[in-house]
Amino acid sequence: MVCVLCEYKKILRPFDVNGFIPNLILIFPRVLMGYFLAFKYAPNKFGTPWTPDYMNLSMFEVSKEFVDHIAFQGFPFDTMPFLFAWSIGFMEAVGGLLLIIGLNTRVTSFFVFLTMAMGIFFRKWDGSWDILPVFLFFCMGMFYMGFGAGRYSLDYRLSQYVL
Repeated sequence: MVCVLCEYKKILRPFDVNGFIPNLILIFPRVLMGYFLAFKYAPNKFGTPWTPDYMNLSMFEVSKEFVDHIAFQGFPFDTMPFLFAWSIGFMEAVGGLLLIIGLNTRVTSFFVFLTMAMGIFFRKWDGSWDILPVFLFFCMGMFYMGFGAGRYSLDYRLSQYVL
């Protein structure tokens, strides 16, 4: 049991950066990424408490339009479009909140990275540049997956005091 907690502490503990300014620079992209995922992208496709009323989505419900959009992307998404749509919506809503508070950042960033990688490599190109935010989240997910949340996060506090 102790060995499992030691391994989890290695995953949880962010890269240690000294100084106020470098840690302040680390917090802004993480909070912005979490904000955009949770409050700008997720409510349009996934039922959250902050989803607009005109979407008519109950809690943790995926919109029909988003499921159809996922199925339109082709293989592998058309095999189980509801599962893919639900997992994307859940990752954006809950993962965005976790990134904002800096809890379980490396694991959450792995799922952001994986979701955005699927969006980049398996998506049908429609000639538009709306893939740029996906690529930005892909890069930021890769960065925070390796670096961690920084000193101003719950990950850092938990790795210091709880474990």
